[in-house]
Amino acid sequence: MNTTAAATQANVTVATIRTWCRRGVVTATKQAGRWIIDTPSLTRRIEIGARMSRPTTRYTVAETTNTYGTTVWSVARTDGTTAGYSGDHRIDGLSSFKQEDAETAAAIIEALPEAYWIRKHEVRYSRSSLSSNYWVWRLQGGDNGDPQDVRCDVRIGTDRETAVRQMTAAAEKHAAGSADRIREKADREAIATAEATVREARETQLEEARRTKGPLATPKQVDYILQLLARREYTGEGGGFFSGPTDRAGMEELSRTDASTYITSLKGDY
Repeated sequence: MNTTAAATQANVTVATIRTWCRRGVVTATKQAGRWIIDTPSLTRRIEIGARMSRPTTRYTVAETTNTYGTTVWSVARTDGTTAGYSGDHRIDGLSSFKQEDAETAAAIIEALPEAYWIRKHEVRYSRSSLSSNYWVWRLQGGDNGDPQDVRCDVRIGTDRETAVRQMTAAAEKHAAGSADRIREKADREAIATAEATVREARETQLEEARRTKGPLATPKQVDYILQLLARREYTGEGGGFFSGPTDRAGMEELSRTDASTYITSLKGDY
């Protein structure tokens, strides 16, 4: 899909579509200097935008006083819902001694998709560093099951427009790839489960072979037999008084004595 068609579908300008492409908000590739947008990726972005479009403001800033009598500005909901376990966890800890910083936090939370929120985080330098610690708004959240954490820090004190833009762009980019990452994780887990089942079945076979044959061929013996067979295939030589399996699975089921005999036969030491 080209930028014009994408802009029409998303009800935005072509310039906005190009910005989304450059920032990775939607999946897109350049062909002959033109952006080609992945349709499912654009659909996900439109869905995210729809969730973000709210008819009324939900978050505001409330003036409070801490235990020391100092004025503190905290993010609150306009419907009176409080933070905490029974309230809106998205506004936990979003307070500041500066009204403008709290207002920036409220604007970020207002703009972010529901699955995302921010926390105050102190960036600490090592003791050897001459730089002082500082505080940031740190982006968190995402779809449950997404193996990749979202990460975006905006220094507290950054102007509101820049902070909102950076945070929403990071959240939208993370959300756009979430479904693919969750699916890939499920595929990896399914493969790992299947491989574990195969290994378990194989170990059962080997255990049965041990009960009937005694100690089985060692990994060193198996590797040596494979080397000798490869050498024979290269030289064209053959013969011997003992024949055995030509695949690793069969060799692993040889008794240790039979594996030793097999090696002697392949080497011609008789």
